[in-house]
Amino acid sequence: MTNPHMDNKDYNYYNFDSRFIQQQLNNKIENMLLKVLVVILSVLVAGIAIICYTPLPTGIHDPVRTELFMGLMKLVTFVMKIRKFFGYGSFLNNVKILQNSIKLEGVLPSAKHGDVQVTREVIENVPVIIYRPNTASVVSPAMVYFHGGGWVLMTADDYDSTTYHFAKETNIVVISVDYRRAPQFPFPVPVQDCLVVTRYFLKNGLQFGIDVSKIGVGGDSAGGNLAAAVALALTREKSGLPSLKFQVLLFPVLQAFDLRLPSYVDMNDSMPILTTRIMAAYNSLYLGLEEDNTEYYSWLMSENQHIPPEMRTSKFADFVSVKNLPKMFRTANRTATEITASYDQDVYNKIKDIIVDPLFSPLMSPDLTGLPTTFIHACEFDVLRDEAMIYSKRLQDAGVKVKFHFGHGGYHADILRMAPDFLWSESGRVAFSAVCNFITSVVQK
Repeated sequence: MTNPHMDNKDYNYYNFDSRFIQQQLNNKIENMLLKVLVVILSVLVAGIAIICYTPLPTGIHDPVRTELFMGLMKLVTFVMKIRKFFGYGSFLNNVKILQNSIKLEGVLPSAKHGDVQVTREVIENVPVIIYRPNTASVVSPAMVYFHGGGWVLMTADDYDSTTYHFAKETNIVVISVDYRRAPQFPFPVPVQDCLVVTRYFLKNGLQFGIDVSKIGVGGDSAGGNLAAAVALALTREKSGLPSLKFQVLLFPVLQAFDLRLPSYVDMNDSMPILTTRIMAAYNSLYLGLEEDNTEYYSWLMSENQHIPPEMRTSKFADFVSVKNLPKMFRTANRTATEITASYDQDVYNKIKDIIVDPLFSPLMSPDLTGLPTTFIHACEFDVLRDEAMIYSKRLQDAGVKVKFHFGHGGYHADILRMAPDFLWSESGRVAFSAVCNFITSVVQK
């Protein structure tokens, strides 16, 4: 109700003044909220930048690309740490989430390019994906490929881009094996699956247009372990099957005997893709140790306390000795845990037969003679660097032809074609080209 002593002019002025004040107040509130939002976004961006920032080692190739890629990895790691804080982030829980989430549905992306025929088959109950370039010969050489992922993660589908490009660039058939994985299927199930598939194609490859005299095996990381194990097993068998033409081992896992090699010490935590503790956790799951105690086993193995002191002076220690490394790589800050009187007897009793089994640890093989021509790619900034170099040296000493590629400035998994091309480092491009050139040259002989 209006004031009876206020005329229309005064009322209109009062009403206008109130609206003006309210508008001014609204503007101030909006400006304040905008400033608060800017501050929150700035803090959020700065926080993400801090979380994702990785101090890169001197000498890393393509630091900008690598920093972006490592940032993504650090962000994933940070999320895992948050989950752990709330009681949901154990290594095993995170593994199970990733196992369930990394799946492709429908037609594989590579099939849409039209230059490589992509088909699925089941070989002796093991799923495989076969990549045949349209320009491949009617009877073509082939590579049986085993994907990485610590024997725990990833599938043949996840490697679609990598295996497609291997087939395309080498113009040979690539068979990607979807072996069963730990922890549900620990050693020796994955290697048995890989052996079954490889034997099948050595025997029946002609049915798929494959030259059985020109079949090789390949793999990266844990897949490199499987490739090396398959090559060892087939070389020792007297099955009458054709011999493997080559083996391609990309930053392979070759032992779990000594996790205090210089690269494990020097490179640990320098790159978030693979640390000593993560590699030890994968080893424990592949060994079949209890899943609920993975973090303890990871610590135990990363400190070399899974094996008694006397094993450190046995013949097996010679197989993985740093004496097989170039002198420039023998200078890590190895501590007393290299040889320690402290170890877990119960754990050792569970793993003592597996840890020195060449099918689990190819470096534990006393005899490396007769193996096929080998390509080994080791990354400069990778905890697995030293075992790749040691294996290369031991193969050469055994009379095996080896093409050793040292990835200067490279890091674990740099060769894989999974991230967008703009994140693919120069070290990865160089290594990928070297692998393809090696395969092409070997199968042409």
